[in-house]
Amino acid sequence: MTDRLFRHIIGLTDKLKKDMEAVLPQIQANITAIISENNKDIKKIENLLDILLNYGQMGVGEAEFRRLNTYYASFNAENAKFYSDAYDEE
Repeated sequence: MTDRLFRHIIGLTDKLKKDMEAVLPQIQANITAIISENNKDIKKIENLLDILLNYGQMGVGEAEFRRLNTYYASFNAENAKFYSDAYDEE
C-alpha cells in the first residue's frame, strides 16, 4: 500500500470517527428519553444498540452502549446478554 493511499484511508477513518462523535449527543438524548420514560420498545432499543455496536468498532460510544444495554437487561436479560457479548468480542 502506498503512503498516499494509506494517508487517504487514515483521513477517511478520522472523518468517520468525527462524524460519529458529532451524532453522539443525539444518541445520548434518545437513550436518556428511553430510560426516563421507561420505554420498552425493543425495536427502537435494539436499533440504537446496533448503531452503538458499529460505533464501538471506532472506539466511540461505549458508555452510551453500556448505559442503554444495562437498562435493556432490566426487562430483557437474554437479548441484553447477546448485545453485551457482541460488544465485548470487538
